[in-house]
Amino acid sequence: MSSGTDAFGHALLDWAKGGTATEIIERDDGLTTAGAGPEVYLAAFKGWPSAERQSVRSMRGRVLDVGCGAGRVALDLQERGFDVVGLDSSSLAIQAAQIRGVNELRCASIDALGPTIGSFDTIVMFGNNFGIFGSSEGARKVLMEWAKRTHPRARIFLESTNPYCGGAPGLDRAYYHRNKVRGDLPGQACFRYHYDHFFGSWFPWLFVSRREMALLLRGTGWHQARVLGERASEPYVAILERD
Repeated sequence: MSSGTDAFGHALLDWAKGGTATEIIERDDGLTTAGAGPEVYLAAFKGWPSAERQSVRSMRGRVLDVGCGAGRVALDLQERGFDVVGLDSSSLAIQAAQIRGVNELRCASIDALGPTIGSFDTIVMFGNNFGIFGSSEGARKVLMEWAKRTHPRARIFLESTNPYCGGAPGLDRAYYHRNKVRGDLPGQACFRYHYDHFFGSWFPWLFVSRREMALLLRGTGWHQARVLGERASEPYVAILERD
């Protein structure tokens, strides 16, 4: 990812150096909202969503933190004694995670993982990072590939937020009704970040309900072994295991 269009990467790097300015999220219909800022993206464990905190007890072995950002999750797991690798497609995010003390990092997209995915016991996708897949088709394609390459006892800790209950950032009823008219999933969206004088590239993102995720997983080689999360408006974590 070019640093010139990586507005969120610039935000992460500034936050890792002590900055406090909040990023702006723009939706493809022109709506703009203030982002979560460093209070969320650099949060210590006690500031994580309940489902994420509960999930850590079920993790084991070597961990891959997908979309690690500034290392919020990787750093905590590292301090707990896990052998953890942070993965992000943004070189600026990788720099931020290095500044904050994450030991092992890779700058790459999920498409570049290949056979190396098989060396991990736990794959973590917190921070609503189900959205990295971009679409239901993208999710199914990647998960089917991972089912072929991961070892049989591998688990994926996959987080999303129900788009229908007011908790999904940047979504509202008018937008997901527009999606339904267009034949898209209601929680499908396109965003870009603004930060300082930087304007990011547009990217697709997908929020799904628990039921939508369960249906999407059919035929991918994975199933929801357990789903953690208390309130419908808060992020939930689905623990996926191989079929």
